[in-house]
Amino acid sequence: MKPLPPAGALGRPPTVSVIIPARNEARNLPILLDSLHRQWLRPLEILVIDDQSEDETYEVARRMGARVISSKPLPAGWLGKPWACQQGADLASGQLLLFVDADVHLQPDAVARLVTAIGDGRAVVSVCPWHRTERLDEQASVFFNLLMVGGIGASGPAGFAAKKIGLFGQVLMISYDHYQRVGGHGVVRRKVLENFHLSRELEAMGVERHSYVGAGSITMRMFPEGFGQLCRSWLKGFSSGAALTPAWAMAAISLWITGLMMVLGAVVMGAMEASPQALLLPGAYGVAALTLYQRMAWVGRFSPWNAVFYPIALLFYQGLFLISLVREKLGHKTRWKGRDVA
Repeated sequence: MKPLPPAGALGRPPTVSVIIPARNEARNLPILLDSLHRQWLRPLEILVIDDQSEDETYEVARRMGARVISSKPLPAGWLGKPWACQQGADLASGQLLLFVDADVHLQPDAVARLVTAIGDGRAVVSVCPWHRTERLDEQASVFFNLLMVGGIGASGPAGFAAKKIGLFGQVLMISYDHYQRVGGHGVVRRKVLENFHLSRELEAMGVERHSYVGAGSITMRMFPEGFGQLCRSWLKGFSSGAALTPAWAMAAISLWITGLMMVLGAVVMGAMEASPQALLLPGAYGVAALTLYQRMAWVGRFSPWNAVFYPIALLFYQGLFLISLVREKLGHKTRWKGRDVA
């Protein structure tokens, strides 16, 4: 897992259009828009696509200086986010398009760091923001965040990952030329996890992708509305994400989870046997917890106690994953922001 590189000497930097798909985001937009107005490298324009919101999204975005576009009705065969992103891109004037989710916050150097990372524009860059947790229930998200990073190959072997790596959907920068060549969001219009599928299309074109974690540069607050929002969010497209994960990454994830459960099982069995060798097992558990906490720190604000009692969060992850598989088999859909999406 790598953070965004520091901002370099940009000379005459390319122009950047920020595109924010927003449905019922009146609560989040002030934080994001304020951070965009504080950027060292100021965007050429900030476009908020109001996706038929039922709150004050339009008024808040306009009041904070964004150009607000009211989304056209959702066409047949499109999902809401791809349609909003496509409309924003169609109206953008920048050489680089920066798609940003509304629950994101950028440090003042973030846009400059993204432009540095994209270089001459031949690559596509994405970032998984660092998760700002503020309540106890948000701690339950830890394995989802860890495996979201691992699942796209962002922590994979050097070289191979550069070819097979996926893209995060929360923060994605692409040149206007690449966007047009790949067919924009039209090629992923039916996809819940449009970022995974867009990465596949770019890979087929031979376009290099680079993905980073946002520690120190870009953060997000994912679930301000509570535990129910957390569950619905991860149920949305859960099994689809697993199906799109590269085989080598899925194998590594499976081995890692199995290893964590084996350590726990060994400690429990050792305690029951009360053998001299069992005295070494708590040390092994401690090493596993410490290693896990080091990885947690890369993806969000997670408590050390979350690492100490990691079986709780791990069992929650596995349980929700099982529920998503059953729901998919039964044809159930997940309701997200007033729409059935998966």
